[in-house]
Amino acid sequence: MANEVSHPPRISDLQLRIAQAQTQAKMDLLERANETLTNQLTTIFDGIGRNEQVELIYPSGEVVLITKARPRRAGEGGE
Repeated sequence: MANEVSHPPRISDLQLRIAQAQTQAKMDLLERANETLTNQLTTIFDGIGRNEQVELIYPSGEVVLITKARPRRAGEGGE
């Protein structure tokens, strides 16, 4: 009985498969990052809309509090 040996894949075929896998991995990563950022923005806007204080926490550990501002009157600055 003869041994069966398949022809090895071409290097160009392997390179194409690698490039496709890299592109898919990047897309998956970007989709997850987009979903996370969308959820974070929704949390911020919803909290402010409910007149709640929202904390933004920076990588350095600094915390910035965000609250809904009262409308400014003419002459108060910030126009």
